[in-house]
Amino acid sequence: MIGIVVVAVGAAVAGLLRGGSLGALAATEARGLWLVYAALVLQVGAQIWSPVWLTSSAAAAVVVASNLIIALFLAANRKLPGAWLAIVGLLLNVVVIAANGAMPVAEGAVDVRVVVDEGALKHEPMTDDTVFPWLGDVLPLSIVREIWSAGDVLLAAGIATLVYARTTASSRASD
Repeated sequence: MIGIVVVAVGAAVAGLLRGGSLGALAATEARGLWLVYAALVLQVGAQIWSPVWLTSSAAAAVVVASNLIIALFLAANRKLPGAWLAIVGLLLNVVVIAANGAMPVAEGAVDVRVVVDEGALKHEPMTDDTVFPWLGDVLPLSIVREIWSAGDVLLAAGIATLVYARTTASSRASD
């Protein structure tokens, strides 16, 4: 998600403007970083490899499993600023994906065909049968050409909180 990267960079820039440093951000100690790598390998590997047995149900299980692994990473680092926001956001996304077999995308938000074709492993058009449609991708962000869910907003807020707080950690300590 380019949007989350943009939010994180914005938070870092805001932190730098407040006298923070990227060194303070880089010094952030995170537990269980291997979980992030495992989730990445699982999700990207399944999408690239695309074995014949990877049905839409299995693909949804891969997405749910990789997101739960990230949630475990965040839980291991729950004392970091913004971690709880990110956990809640991620779990909201897991709920809607698990309930629907993919992340439902609102038709009115953007051209659904493009989103569904580009991310076929984890997106589907929203229909009348969609469970928890308000948790699906319904918020268009035209600046980054993405559609966000409520979970994405909370995840981004958690990441922004972490990046800003850790970037400014050294400047707050000297206040």
